[in-house]
Amino acid sequence: MNIDSAEIRRSDRAVHRELADNAGGVILHLDSSAYYSLNSVGLMIWELLADGPTLAQMVERLRAQIPDAPPELEDDVREFLDELRQRELVAIVTP
Repeated sequence: MNIDSAEIRRSDRAVHRELADNAGGVILHLDSSAYYSLNSVGLMIWELLADGPTLAQMVERLRAQIPDAPPELEDDVREFLDELRQRELVAIVTP
């Protein structure tokens, strides 16, 4: 699935909680009761999904928050979002 120009939205069947001391967070899928744990960058990505950004917008926002972000950040984000999509935690909405 090509997500380059698509909006990426959180599933309305998922809720998240941040863990203490910048330890990341967890996402709970309400239908399956499965938990998905997030590191601090994963939590940043989840929080940035609030307004349905495109992949390019997401990467731009992350680079602004992570000054020493690796060059392969876009590939890493794409892979992470695909994992979330496979777990039905996000929806990819094409225009």
